[in-house]
Amino acid sequence: MSTFVNREVELKLVDEAFSALLSKQRLLRNPIVDFYGTGGIGKTSLLRKVEQICQDKHIFSLWADASQSDSAFSSTIVEQVEKYGVQIVPQEETDNLLHQSIDATRALLQQGPVVLLLDALDTADSQCVGRIEALLKNFVNERQLFVVIASKSTISFQNERSVARKLTSVHLPPLDRSSCEAYLKSPGSQIPSELYGIIFEWTRGFPLAMQAMTEAINAGHDPRHTQDRQEILAVIKDQVINQNVLAKVEPEKRAHYYTSLRLFSVPRRFNLMIMQDLIERFAPELKRESNLAYFALPREIQQATEVLKWNVPRAGYSVDTPVRNIFLLELKLEQLDDYIAIHSFLAETNKRLATEVNGPDRIRYLREYLYHNAIRNNSLNMPSILQQVTEQITTESPEAFSQFYEEFMQDEELKEALGEHLTFSLALIHSHLASIYKQLAIKTTGTQRLHYWGEFLFHAIHDPQMTDLTSMLQETLTTLTQELSPEEVTKLFQKLAHNKQFEDSLGEQQVKNFRSFLRDNHLEG
Repeated sequence: MSTFVNREVELKLVDEAFSALLSKQRLLRNPIVDFYGTGGIGKTSLLRKVEQICQDKHIFSLWADASQSDSAFSSTIVEQVEKYGVQIVPQEETDNLLHQSIDATRALLQQGPVVLLLDALDTADSQCVGRIEALLKNFVNERQLFVVIASKSTISFQNERSVARKLTSVHLPPLDRSSCEAYLKSPGSQIPSELYGIIFEWTRGFPLAMQAMTEAINAGHDPRHTQDRQEILAVIKDQVINQNVLAKVEPEKRAHYYTSLRLFSVPRRFNLMIMQDLIERFAPELKRESNLAYFALPREIQQATEVLKWNVPRAGYSVDTPVRNIFLLELKLEQLDDYIAIHSFLAETNKRLATEVNGPDRIRYLREYLYHNAIRNNSLNMPSILQQVTEQITTESPEAFSQFYEEFMQDEELKEALGEHLTFSLALIHSHLASIYKQLAIKTTGTQRLHYWGEFLFHAIHDPQMTDLTSMLQETLTTLTQELSPEEVTKLFQKLAHNKQFEDSLGEQQVKNFRSFLRDNHLEG
């Protein structure tokens, strides 16, 4: 990706490190940073950007590619130090290249701050990683060394705890819509602006896929034309899947892994049981000889492709999102019937599993049930399904419903899938939470009661089906003035009025109505 956009969060971390490097009074908070993510997500581009910043700030930088051999890796560091005109004084006469690279780095550090850039660390074998750990161990307490790493998976540095404690891992996500457009508007780009939305919809901001798609468009293919879509998709699949994900897979096994990843890209999370059911239902040619034989499958796929991992937040296996989106795109464009059938199967599977467990797992299964139902385009039934799921969750504790709310609000993919039904979903959730907090407020005394009334107001106002906000607020104010002091009532409404999250998440008209109510009732701060 030749044009660098976005990455403000990552660059802020780098900028803070540079400020500390150039200050004699500050210590590096994150002396070793690992930027990790799917191949093609822009890790090397980020390292090149950091290298450019080093040049602009006149800070020494050393670049090393971990995919090189041990000797080449160490020699690269020594050669770069020598190019700076720095004399390397060995601590002892030795032919050991690791010791020579340590001596070189030490000599450069004596001249000023140094940024060490390590690319493709995930490709290094265990012996090479061990040598890098040994190199870093010598400088782990060095105030003037900042290490930036790029890798597909998180690096642990298990052999050197002193190094591991200094490591901060940062996941690189795809680009958001605005950054995608900034890339497409870069100097020299010939992409028509009316295609920006289609490109983002197809690639979801995955830089490698964006690059492939723009190349296909520049070659004369138009995604708005049915006959050109297959050509564009073929280019994306070749560059993202064949040349990237399956690059290390033996040719005779590529079809096997391709089919597996495409099938496992439909669920957002899955376990071994769902994995087996999917294969035996939709890819029987991959069926294994026994239930136990599926146990090794996730690890086999991960070792071969590096895109199938255990997703801790989702508590299940999942295909890396950027790659998953490409397989979903292929299914939607080329095998729509299979795409809908798999989603339908997963909807019913998650519904069944939700009845067999309790607690957090039940909430997760119900959320996936909603997602797959929304995708299979069962529009007429979605309101009743949403109502049923809400009622099911209410049979759990209030804490369980709170968990569902927090996860739902952060689940952008689910909210997008719900589409026109999102408003109804939010109404159900906020209405139920408002009811819970109102009951808690009535049953509680002291300062906690004031907190519960505030939560009740927050959710009652955020109910998108609240048609008469002023009447609801007036009724609540009347109730509160009978139970709380005037000072407490004023404090409650003022706290809500100064809550940035509250204001940002309301529509402009609701904010105006709320502030008008405060003025009319002399509750402004």
